[in-house]
Amino acid sequence: MAPSTTTPDLVPEPVSKLPDRPKEDGSALVESERSELAFVDKYSAPDVYINGENDTLWFPWIGPIELKPMRMENRTGTFVVGLRSKVAASLGKHRHRGTVTAVTMSGEWGYKEYDWVARPGDWVCENPGVIHTLSVEDNTDIVFTISGSIEFLNDDDSLKFTLDIFSFAKLYYDHCKEKGIKPNDALWH
Repeated sequence: MAPSTTTPDLVPEPVSKLPDRPKEDGSALVESERSELAFVDKYSAPDVYINGENDTLWFPWIGPIELKPMRMENRTGTFVVGLRSKVAASLGKHRHRGTVTAVTMSGEWGYKEYDWVARPGDWVCENPGVIHTLSVEDNTDIVFTISGSIEFLNDDDSLKFTLDIFSFAKLYYDHCKEKGIKPNDALWH
């Protein structure tokens, strides 16, 4: 069998041979940019707004420390959580298995093992694998974005318990059930 002497066009012709120009609706976007936005609209997840007063709640956790779920990404294992305490407290020794970032909303906090203190407006990045002991001062409020799990350790560094997106969410759902409150499933993605 002889090879074909014609080569099929593998690149389709553009639908329009006109230059990529903005439409006459006042938008500076050209057709290729509009096409990309339509693609994004079709395949991306929608933006999310969580009202901190109406869509979620604080619940007790360890000692005087309270938690507030803001977002739980079940595809990545990432969760966003508020942590606050009205009085000075220690969370205990723990190790992150993923990256954790934090923004200090009020108060002061830090780790026993480090010489810095985070204050309102400060941002902190905690890398996977490190072990440290969280301490918060009076009236501290922090927003953490946690990827992966956190291993809480005993004094001898043996594992006490693990917190991940699902065990965290279970704490929230159990608290809501105990209080007769419907959990907000919109916190999940």
